Amino acid sequence: MSIRGKTAIVGIGETPVDRLGRRPGERRRTIPEYLTWAARLAMEDAGLTRKDFDGQGLAAIYTTNYLQPFWPEETASILGIAPALSMANANGGAATVSALGQAAAAIEAGLVERVLCVAASCTFVENHNGVEPRDVRDHEVPYGLMGANSGIALVMRRHMHQYGTTLDALGNIAVTARYHASLNPNSYLKKPMTLEDYKTSRMVADPVRLLDCVMPANGGKAFILTSAEKAASMPRKPVYLLGFGEQDNPSYGPRTHSDATIMGIKDAGARAFGMAGATPADMDFAELYDDYVVIELMQIEDLGFCEKGDTKFFESTDFSFKGTLPIQTGGGMINCGQPSTAGGMIHILEAVTQLRGDGGERQVANARTGIVTGLGGLPYGKNLGSTAVAILSNETGHSNG
Repeated sequence: MSIRGKTAIVGIGETPVDRLGRRPGERRRTIPEYLTWAARLAMEDAGLTRKDFDGQGLAAIYTTNYLQPFWPEETASILGIAPALSMANANGGAATVSALGQAAAAIEAGLVERVLCVAASCTFVENHNGVEPRDVRDHEVPYGLMGANSGIALVMRRHMHQYGTTLDALGNIAVTARYHASLNPNSYLKKPMTLEDYKTSRMVADPVRLLDCVMPANGGKAFILTSAEKAASMPRKPVYLLGFGEQDNPSYGPRTHSDATIMGIKDAGARAFGMAGATPADMDFAELYDDYVVIELMQIEDLGFCEKGDTKFFESTDFSFKGTLPIQTGGGMINCGQPSTAGGMIHILEAVTQLRGDGGERQVANARTGIVTGLGGLPYGKNLGSTAVAILSNETGHSNG
């Protein structure tokens, strides 16, 4: 069974992000509020109502901030719907792209006609129970690694040592994303950034700087997927899923990447390109999971847009929406905020926006096909635990062959 061109995104919803809850007495919203808000926006965008999702599919992206192990059931209860198929995804930042592929397979298999994928988080309001994964508790914390910043610092330093990666190369990515954010009404950080601003920003975990890091935030996001046949009669321009690939636990097994600068995205991307019958050269833009700038750089390499370690490519390429390889056309999570695991969905929503031609001042001219990625699973020390890649297009790319 191939899912190429068989399903399409027909509705998207994104709440404003905020950082409310950091200070005592500050006005707060809850996760259920963000969930229902995002779902309602997506339904309105698709011309649907809650009743249209009774007996259909619900992909509930688990949030680490909410202490409820039965998350799909809880989400259905919050939204007031009775799904016939619930999909729970806890792949961290890869969860929403992973859910997109799973939802497409469920629709093509005839299990449901449509799937609502929804995620929300209140990073500054709800707190998880403080239990850390065993890898972190036993093998990282005792040696001074304190969270993702420290883990990424080791990966970033290794990449710089192995390939001579420069701050100019990394800064080009960061500055471009901030430029796009300044053109995006939904972004959080809009103040212009220069290369010098990036290079002199405060050190967080050497060599990781403040402007390398994603910004935690509160918010909710959602999208609706249905069959290509049903999508043809929907009010908004359909955006079709042409290719999908996922790679979990890439540091184990016969395809192990022992090099910490190579991620499972290399294998996931190859599968997605293969299903779509496409190559990196066919992509009009790339929306890359961006918890850190160096992770964006490594994905560009591993997806085949350039050779590994080609620092000159990153220093000289125009990554803007008018350039040869537009990336992070909405500003990405680093500038728009990361509501925990919901954050990764921003890349799907931005891709849909571009492929509908709704990008406004940041619109990529004649955009037809783009690539979206997700990374997650927490164990950075084990080469990232989960990776997912989707190729989206405003053309079906469907072949009867």
